[in-house]
Amino acid sequence: MFELLSRTLRYVFIVLIYYFLYNFLKIMIADLRGEKSQPKETGFILLDENGNKYTLFDINTLGRAEDADIIIDDPFISSKHALIFKRGSKLLIQDLHSTNGTFLNNKKITRPLRLKENDEITLGTKKFKFLRGETVGAEDRSYLQ
Repeated sequence: MFELLSRTLRYVFIVLIYYFLYNFLKIMIADLRGEKSQPKETGFILLDENGNKYTLFDINTLGRAEDADIIIDDPFISSKHALIFKRGSKLLIQDLHSTNGTFLNNKKITRPLRLKENDEITLGTKKFKFLRGETVGAEDRSYLQ
């Protein structure tokens, strides 16, 4: 009985090793080919006071850190200050326990809140408008001149 159990466990262990190696090689080959999934655009943007546009994807980190998706140079903004993410068909904003807080329409965020078009987001001393991408294009009438 013990011999049968020992032999069975040995085969299970060998199968697990091969399964691990197969998945590892599959990931390595995909990486070598450059098959990385591109983040999906949501169709919304953040527009700052200076007219800079930031395209929003499914997940966006905002802050001063070099690895933030949207880098904002302001001493009152934490390195990872806020997160804008998609849940279902909605975009939500969440404060990432920043020092100075995140404000949505002049109210401090304490939990994830849904963003609506024309919402005003304040991070540190910077203000952003949450807009649909096509709304901004419609406001820019420079092509008529």
